[in-house]
Amino acid sequence: MVNSILKDLVVLYVEDQKDAQDELKHVFDRTFKKTIVANNGDEGLKKFLMHKKRNYNIDVVVTDINMPKLNGIDMIKEVKKYDKDVKFVLTTAHTDPEYLLDSIELGVTAYVTKPINIMQLLEKIEYAYKQKIDNDKLNRIINKMKEHNIKEVEEFFDILDKETKKEESNENLYLSDGFSYNFKNKVLLKDNKTISLVNQEIMLLEYFINNSNKILSYEELLQAISINNSENTSLNNLRTVIKSLRKKSSKELIMNLSGVGYKLILE
Repeated sequence: MVNSILKDLVVLYVEDQKDAQDELKHVFDRTFKKTIVANNGDEGLKKFLMHKKRNYNIDVVVTDINMPKLNGIDMIKEVKKYDKDVKFVLTTAHTDPEYLLDSIELGVTAYVTKPINIMQLLEKIEYAYKQKIDNDKLNRIINKMKEHNIKEVEEFFDILDKETKKEESNENLYLSDGFSYNFKNKVLLKDNKTISLVNQEIMLLEYFINNSNKILSYEELLQAISINNSENTSLNNLRTVIKSLRKKSSKELIMNLSGVGYKLILE
């Protein structure tokens, strides 16, 4: 059984075969928080960099190998120049040792041969994401140890315990008027009550949070909720999403600057 951790993932899926792409995207859309689709390695690299520029991190890249313009192996090489922590899962019909050797040297977490067993693929993606979480946590602990010149085992576990508690406390971000946002479950909280959010509300609120107390233009906010998203993303739609967020939280949370854009006000 696939862990519910998958519902928090942002996945970049790169595949040039339309039939295979459509079949997996249908599954991915029901499984992950967000699925970004690219038709070849060149497009995959561009979409990865576009999201990174907007501080919208991609957790796992699922990619084919043999594609036009830029193959999967070369795309991975380019992506790793900008983000060494992102994890990769290969979907391929190739069992060529040269391809497999390249993927191992690049640190690809797993590969699934075609025709794809969907449950096996989801399990590989889950495994890749857990590796990313563990690596992030370990790197933070190592940096803490270096910072404090820690060499004793007891001190190591003390830091591990503190980091775990810090992660738990960091799941909730206080907004205003008693409202908090829970990053893990993607919900608003107030007075021990949970307020659910739809996909565009989550994307927009997290983009606001990542750019809190900054004035964000209409165009920038539209891009934040429209990348690879089939939902309507007109200016009227943006206003509707913001109106809905205000209704579910505080009316003062998002400030409107007429003719300019919006700004998230955190207390």
